[in-house]
Amino acid sequence: MTNPIKYKQNKLQEIDLDRSLNLFHILRNKTRFKILLLLTEQERNVTEIREEIQQSQSAISHQLSLLKEVNIVRSRRIGRKQYYSINDSHVEQIIDLSINHVIENC
Repeated sequence: MTNPIKYKQNKLQEIDLDRSLNLFHILRNKTRFKILLLLTEQERNVTEIREEIQQSQSAISHQLSLLKEVNIVRSRRIGRKQYYSINDSHVEQIIDLSINHVIENC
């Protein structure tokens, strides 16, 4: 049987820690986190996101562009609108875990 602690240590040596830390840097932004939280519920367009989090359309579009650039969200066009959804189930799990952690430790 594999020792779980030793396995984790070996895996840590293999992964690019800078890329992992970059993910947390991206998630640290409140607007981006709110956008991702909304997208865990369902696919949305910029207008729907703007109405929910009360930010300007340009601010929302900028944050979505950054999230697309690092493959956290994807988009698809329906007519004249772009709809956004989470592209990485790991990110969705991180968001869920962080929310649950806060709820359980309050």
